[in-house]
Amino acid sequence: MLVLDINDAEITLRRNGEELYRQPGVANVAPKTTVLGNEALACSRLHPQQSHNEFWQRLNADPVTPHGRGVANQADLVYLQLQQLRAASGEKRPAVIVVAPSAVTNDQFAVLLGIAAEAGFVVHAIVDASVAAASRETWDGSCGVLDVALQRATVTRVERKDTDAGPVVRRGSVDEIPAAGFAGLVEGWIDVVADRFVDGTRFDPLRIANTEQQVFDQLLAGIDTGAAEFAIEVNHHDVTRRVSVSRHALAQKSTQRYELLARALGGAGTLAVSHRVLRLPGLAGFLQEAGHQLLPLAPDAIDAAVRERATDILPREGDAGATPGARLIAALPASGGSSATATAAQRPTHVLCNALAIPLLGEVSASEHPAFRPGSPNFRIKRGEHGTSVVPAPDAAISLNGMPIDFEHPAAAGDTIDSGDLAFHLIAVVDGEEDG
Repeated sequence: MLVLDINDAEITLRRNGEELYRQPGVANVAPKTTVLGNEALACSRLHPQQSHNEFWQRLNADPVTPHGRGVANQADLVYLQLQQLRAASGEKRPAVIVVAPSAVTNDQFAVLLGIAAEAGFVVHAIVDASVAAASRETWDGSCGVLDVALQRATVTRVERKDTDAGPVVRRGSVDEIPAAGFAGLVEGWIDVVADRFVDGTRFDPLRIANTEQQVFDQLLAGIDTGAAEFAIEVNHHDVTRRVSVSRHALAQKSTQRYELLARALGGAGTLAVSHRVLRLPGLAGFLQEAGHQLLPLAPDAIDAAVRERATDILPREGDAGATPGARLIAALPASGGSSATATAAQRPTHVLCNALAIPLLGEVSASEHPAFRPGSPNFRIKRGEHGTSVVPAPDAAISLNGMPIDFEHPAAAGDTIDSGDLAFHLIAVVDGEEDG
């Protein structure tokens, strides 16, 4: 089964869970050639007039200026990236389930289906990304789903309803926050880095296209690593200049944009947050401080939900009037439940490192473990009535199951916390009857 996620922060194609393509919805349109995805991103600062990153959000026939060979409007760019995706699938006429951000309109879906058919795709269904994500989660009361694309963040309210066939998750209201789009956030972060260069080296990398591109490339790579602090260096006329920037500084730069997002969320509540949101410096911690209970979503959460619910999504043989692309899915059976019905079977009892385990009694700091080394990034493990969580120390580079975290994150037995070159394993010890 092929699942195509059209969030333009990372257009993603997977087959049975295996990633075939993951690149941003970005194009660079030159007079004779057009490049897309990562290749376009790598020259977006060199040729900004030729760079385009709104075509997946627009999904219309607005003109592209200046034109390129075979490119006159936004729909042409969508078509070209779909051609890349078809090549990545290895199929002549791939059949896909499309996952779309909640803010995409019915008119845009109609445009997408037409372009996809022209590009050689058979679209069986279009699934609301927020509904798919929430269908596997457990929460009480109302729940929001927060995701970020290049030009906007979206907050979707979802509700769980009991039906004769079982609980169902349905989409409610959708709010868009353009100020919290990834592209806008990056512009602010680039200014932070440029200020560091000017203050520390008296060189402004934004004055020269080549050095601006170097800053841009390394900034995105540094954010993806999740490191608490990372270096950026630029080379101009064989002179290399280097500065360091922290995620904390980037988060401070984005405070006003994060506040606009918080206003759209309204009062504190349960909030499922995509992996794209979790990558943004300081945002998850900002939301927790505002009182929101976060449900972190894994990078493959939506794909897994679609595959689990394929029988509910795909058209059934013999369905009257069923046509490719005709099914728009804004409700799915819920596999999660309320927190009252959640099981604590995987709650850890000990933390293990270098063959030494200590019990988790209330709250434990990693520095209390005998294997902890001075200078290693510190964190706390909180074990309370409602579950277990990992809390990194301020500016500590901590990863949970390979994912960098800078906020309090739920945890369970079987999870691994990486701190420097140390690996801490959360385990559950079960008391058994002694022999004899």
